[in-house]
Amino acid sequence: MRAILFIVFILPALAVFSQATVVDVGKDDMQVAGTRNFYTVGGSPVTNTKYVKVVEGSPYFSDSWMKGKLALANGEMYDSLRLRLDLAANELQYISPEGKELIATTPVKGVTLKDSISGKQYHFVHSSFLQLPKNMESGWYQLLVQGPATLYKHIVKTVNENKPYGSATVEQTIKTTGQYFVVFNGVFTRIKKIKELPDTLKNKKIELDTYISSQGLAGRSDGDYSSLIAYYNSLVEK
Repeated sequence: MRAILFIVFILPALAVFSQATVVDVGKDDMQVAGTRNFYTVGGSPVTNTKYVKVVEGSPYFSDSWMKGKLALANGEMYDSLRLRLDLAANELQYISPEGKELIATTPVKGVTLKDSISGKQYHFVHSSFLQLPKNMESGWYQLLVQGPATLYKHIVKTVNENKPYGSATVEQTIKTTGQYFVVFNGVFTRIKKIKELPDTLKNKKIELDTYISSQGLAGRSDGDYSSLIAYYNSLVEK
């Protein structure tokens, strides 16, 4: 019998700290509700005509559907779902047991997506469960490093429409940019350049400046920022 009404088991899962600024993705004592229970919360159909005119770029974190797990606002957690993040519309999509593409309409705290080929996991938390400054954009924030200093990335998808000369059809191009934020002492700070981090984490400024130089970190990738924040955390956690 395919239908399983309720399953409880232990696995690493998403949880939000009381300060709502950090997501703990490594707890092993969280209970997960039966996967099929998630489908009873309902969802709205995905509009397939929204991006039919795209000629460049993508609105999704990954065009492919990824296996993942999520945590709802009420604390319930679900695993083994087929998920996709539309970062242009800030929507979480899932595939129902009947194969329908739906948009989650119930509040979701956090999502973990897994690349089935590389095995790499990507963790996201929704801004409504973070204590963001008023001038920060709402949406999904990717958790890159967690610790005394926590690093988030906000992936911004900008949709532009243009009608080429002599054409009756409007074309869409989607530009992807990334914004980095560090959370330290409960404060979100946007980091535009990697060399700004030592001034933000002043108690280890000399060590961080030295690490940037010795490792040749230019701030051109997630790895550069993640490496520096992980190094800082290793210093203060000793």
